[in-house]
Amino acid sequence: MRRSRFFRPLVAALCLPFVLAACEDETTGIGDLPVEGEITLDASSPTAFTYFTFAGGGSVVTVSDPSSSSEWDMAFRRFTVKLNGGVSGPGGVAGVNLENNAGLDSATVLALTPEDADAAFAAVTEDDIAGAAFVEDGIVADPAAWLSFGPMGPVANPTEAWKVVLADGEHAVIRAIGLVLGAAITATFEVRHQSAGGSLSAPDTVTVDITGAPAFIDVETASSVTPGGCDWDIQVAPLFGDLDVTVNDTCGAGTFPLDASEDFSTITAADDAPEYGAFLSVTAGAFPASFSGPEGVFWYNIDGSMRLFPTYNVFLVRVGSAVYKVQITDYYNETGDSGHPTVRFEQLQ
Repeated sequence: MRRSRFFRPLVAALCLPFVLAACEDETTGIGDLPVEGEITLDASSPTAFTYFTFAGGGSVVTVSDPSSSSEWDMAFRRFTVKLNGGVSGPGGVAGVNLENNAGLDSATVLALTPEDADAAFAAVTEDDIAGAAFVEDGIVADPAAWLSFGPMGPVANPTEAWKVVLADGEHAVIRAIGLVLGAAITATFEVRHQSAGGSLSAPDTVTVDITGAPAFIDVETASSVTPGGCDWDIQVAPLFGDLDVTVNDTCGAGTFPLDASEDFSTITAADDAPEYGAFLSVTAGAFPASFSGPEGVFWYNIDGSMRLFPTYNVFLVRVGSAVYKVQITDYYNETGDSGHPTVRFEQLQ
């Protein structure tokens, strides 16, 4: 991965040791306008988000209940970014993706330099706020959200789970716990079913063979079935179908992602989601959940190295009456560890 020239080595004695955040002397405008700076976050946990506020010049904050707190503005987990608004929180924070590099092909993104990032960031001014269509977080489709991608390729990611409305109108929670890529390709899911008026059952598992064709899962019985009408809930595509998971939307099936604070093994209900998308859902808004193209924050594996490359797109984030421009310039820290995004920000209004 190219090293961004915006990354500044951290002095452990001056910074919080567990967040790898930028020190105060790397931000300006503390107590004044504009607030601007750069911060490298430890967002490497596969389950817990790292919460950030622009207040006081920009810093990491500890939040006990993000669903009811207005003390955070942005949250980061691995390559995921969410804002404190919409389905993510009560803060009313909204954003816009200016998509300055969204039209580039993979070779061009791969060739981008820190100087290109600098130019893109500098080009965004207060004039870009007028007419910008700010959006809060909602749920969007990500059929590969059940996977995690590392140097050895895709693996099942049991830290992601979903509340599901089934094709028969009952509910469940589901997560992937295994993926075998060999002569036979199999995927294993753990499910907990909830009958109408009841609570979630003990976990059950179902393993499906997706070697040459999609497999179809009846979640209520935790079994692989031959599809016919509304007798299935989840479809898993084979390897050369991008390992996508889809739902039986024709029969009303849908999903809502579990929050990081919800424990798959201990929650008691799946019928209380604010909405169920007719797809495998993730929370997203201005910051796309996808990392398979130039429109997002990162683009994955564009040179075959199974690494994430920054697209250097610039975003606007509105917090109350203040508006900031934000750009994420790296996914790796100075020692090459993943899940350590470097974030630049500057207040425009």
